[in-house]
Amino acid sequence: MKNVLLINGSPATDSHTHATLNYLDDQFQANDCSTRIVDLLEIGLPVNDPKYHADAMQSPNEKVREFASLVKEAEIVVLGSPVYHGSFSGLLKMALDNIDGDALSGKKVLLVSNAYGPRSAMQAAEELSTVVRTMSGEVHIRFIGTCNADFNKNDNHLELTDEPIQKRCQDIVNDLS
Repeated sequence: MKNVLLINGSPATDSHTHATLNYLDDQFQANDCSTRIVDLLEIGLPVNDPKYHADAMQSPNEKVREFASLVKEAEIVVLGSPVYHGSFSGLLKMALDNIDGDALSGKKVLLVSNAYGPRSAMQAAEELSTVVRTMSGEVHIRFIGTCNADFNKNDNHLELTDEPIQKRCQDIVNDLS
């Protein structure tokens, strides 16, 4: 059973990024993976302290140590972010800056991004690929890029409903697990 950590870098409470991660979570669970979604907005990580870049477990902040432990235990990490100003969210950047520089070493990393329209849907994932490689992670060859039209609002929450995107998610999860 593979351990999958899905990290939501959206600061919105009902986000398209979170809806995509929920869909992926269901797919990983259907493939007998152990999963956990972390909403960075909810855990409230502090601004990173460069003193602990080499070993986040030495941080005096319990939230940093907990987050670093979750990343360390995961075999597969899914990083999800909305596109903000042509890149990924500052919330996700701050979280990654709080963990060791090689924290993604030996891990498969799937990148997920969402934008208002389809033309810019992949920008955050493309920007994240450089960060993941710098952190020694293995970037999955396929990204997931969504736009707002790929979702419907049901019972006051967003759901990924675009069938080609759902199929892409299923194929990627099958490949990773």
